[in-house]
Amino acid sequence: MAKSNQIVNILLAWLVIMLADLLLVRDYIWVIDHWDIKRVVVNFGLSSLALLSLLFLLKPMMAKSRLYKSVAYLMIALPMLVQMSHFEVYRSFASSFGFHTFVEDPQLLLLLWVEQFNILKSMVVLGVVYAAMRLLSSPFKPMVKWRYGLNMLGFVLLYVLITFSWYGVSNFQQSALAYYSTLLQMTKNQTLKFNRNKAVVLASSRPTEHLPNIIYIVGESLAFSNMGIYGYEKDTTPKLQILKDNNKLVAFDNALSIGTHTRLSVPYMLVGMEGIDPLGKIYQTPTLFNYAKARGYRTAFISAQDTSWGHIKALFVDSDVDYFWDGVQMNKNASVHKGADDMRVLEEIVMPYIDRQDAPFMLVLQMDGSHYPYAMHSSKRHKKFLPELEANSMNAYDNTIVKTDDYIATLIHYMQNKNPNSWVFYSSDHGQGLGGKSGMFNQSFTKNTIHNPLIIAPPKAQYQQILLNKNRPVSQADIVPTILDIIDMTPHQNINGQSLLNQQDINRLRVVSKYMPTQHNEKKAVLVKPDLSYYFIDFEKMSVTLPSGKKTIKFKDWAQEYQDIFISKDPDLLY
Repeated sequence: MAKSNQIVNILLAWLVIMLADLLLVRDYIWVIDHWDIKRVVVNFGLSSLALLSLLFLLKPMMAKSRLYKSVAYLMIALPMLVQMSHFEVYRSFASSFGFHTFVEDPQLLLLLWVEQFNILKSMVVLGVVYAAMRLLSSPFKPMVKWRYGLNMLGFVLLYVLITFSWYGVSNFQQSALAYYSTLLQMTKNQTLKFNRNKAVVLASSRPTEHLPNIIYIVGESLAFSNMGIYGYEKDTTPKLQILKDNNKLVAFDNALSIGTHTRLSVPYMLVGMEGIDPLGKIYQTPTLFNYAKARGYRTAFISAQDTSWGHIKALFVDSDVDYFWDGVQMNKNASVHKGADDMRVLEEIVMPYIDRQDAPFMLVLQMDGSHYPYAMHSSKRHKKFLPELEANSMNAYDNTIVKTDDYIATLIHYMQNKNPNSWVFYSSDHGQGLGGKSGMFNQSFTKNTIHNPLIIAPPKAQYQQILLNKNRPVSQADIVPTILDIIDMTPHQNINGQSLLNQQDINRLRVVSKYMPTQHNEKKAVLVKPDLSYYFIDFEKMSVTLPSGKKTIKFKDWAQEYQDIFISKDPDLLY
């Protein structure tokens, strides 16, 4: 009878933890959306069985002493709490990127965690898990050794299966085990050394008098969905709308970001490459500054951010950059979440720089933009939508767009008035989830994160040529090839963006990736169709989730034409 009660208690504890995992760590909306997906059922089922085995293994520990009870409790409760906090923000569990980022900048992650922390829900999770684990603390009758060993073997086999199987997905597993599985998978990641011999761009002897001035603005965390110029119900971009109505700019409707984070997108935005880059070809490819300098341009890179973040300065500021300035010079406390004020940088640094130039110049600007905490990124005169009840409220975010609207429009007017032959390009490095199924920020390949605003203000003579691609599938990787087309320079073979001076294929497929060595080489990417639906590829598992999200196949069983897009970047995918 005692043995029977022990088993009942373990099963009850297991059931309580499972329900807490589904309804508290996640929520009922997630359950409703995912209950009929075979991969979810298999992953959650296997990880739940593994947890049941783990509870059997923890049972004797719980009966030993208060210290052992505390350790066993924390082994289950703390990972669930971390996963719950991550899910609250991103609608997904902690990834290898999150662990790496915490090590690099714990202050940023802790600040974000405090801002989003749900105290009530956290207390409920801790209380429910405590009650469940109490069921394991009753007097323990030792298990027969061979049964205990068999149970341990079963746990290990199940755990390895859910961690390394091509069918395994941590987001679909029991939260505590998914946490430990992600940590275990990180131990497989190799530190690769890439060839960093950048190709040299030969100097051009052609005349420069006719060359246009070019400004390339790299935005920050601006979502397509919240821009009035793209149909948002709030008038967040009134100045850009006037320019658009007067045929002064083209706002592209179907542009994608290159990656989901600054350290993924920005380096490739300034080189003109999209897609996975497991071999680190970015390090052998000339940058926009190298081409511009070789063509006879004065070059400048002005960033409102701290360019040490993501090694942006180390990647791009070389002898071909004539003038460099970053936000630390105006805001000594500049960090990844708040740099120098964009309008101050524009008025005090950018415009004076432009006024000093009497030869053609190529200027790259990196904005402070719309990074969280959103309320910090708009000044009083741009707080159009009130109240800003929270630092990351929707009104606070929309006010950052009002400020960006002012910044871009002011610069376009300034350039076109000084020299009508000038070009101004704008693209944000990535978007934001902004809540709901997309999560709050930019962890996942959601539409709000990867569907990117891309704006070009061309000279009048090229307006119709640029307009041809307004509704066609394009990428922010196309900006560098377009600029090289304008200045008549031949792109390096690694550059796979396409010039927007040429009409794009209406069936064009594009890649948004995390599998790039400028971050942590998280081996994931999406292949996006023209209608913005996409295939999700997990190169760690070598699996492909189809656009419906309900079916997953092995990479080797995917259509060969789609496989070839990635095999061309990484021949090892053949093996």
